[in-house]
Amino acid sequence: MGASCLNYEIEVKAPVEDALGVESKVRESGGVFLGEKAQVDIYLSHPCRDLREADEALRLRLEGGGCVVTFKGARSRGDLKSREELEFAVADGSTAMEVFLRLGFKVGARVCKVRREYRLLGAGVAIDRVDGLGDFIEIEAPGIGSESERSALVEGVAALIGVKKDRFTTKSYVELLEARSSLSRESM
Repeated sequence: MGASCLNYEIEVKAPVEDALGVESKVRESGGVFLGEKAQVDIYLSHPCRDLREADEALRLRLEGGGCVVTFKGARSRGDLKSREELEFAVADGSTAMEVFLRLGFKVGARVCKVRREYRLLGAGVAIDRVDGLGDFIEIEAPGIGSESERSALVEGVAALIGVKKDRFTTKSYVELLEARSSLSRESM
């Protein structure tokens, strides 16, 4: 297995009320715009194992005709989301999905978003408009450096662009959508 497919992701995400204002701060702080893309994230349920109980995830990210398959390991405790991540690209997302379905996997959740990506001080910064949730910012450290250096970078970029630590969430978009869905059902 090559080292390039294994990563330990360190990131933070936070809801934002004024996505245009936050994006403006990113640019004013030296952020370099990398592009905008529509993404559909399909989370799969394992046929014999409860990935949710293990705090793991298997995701197919469809974008621009391609697909990235990602396994996410259990999260570490802390203010930032930190977890093992293994991923690889495939040219044909529909064939990849068919393979998983034939192996007994089921679609567990789907997250649709439009992502505007920047690079700022070496960190990835994404402004996401998530269907059913609204606008979020996600800041992710590159895969190099010590865990403490990478965490400090994420927190430093957040502070630089005015994202307060009390807004951070380690929850995934799937968890946030499920929480919103259950609150909607309770209020009926």
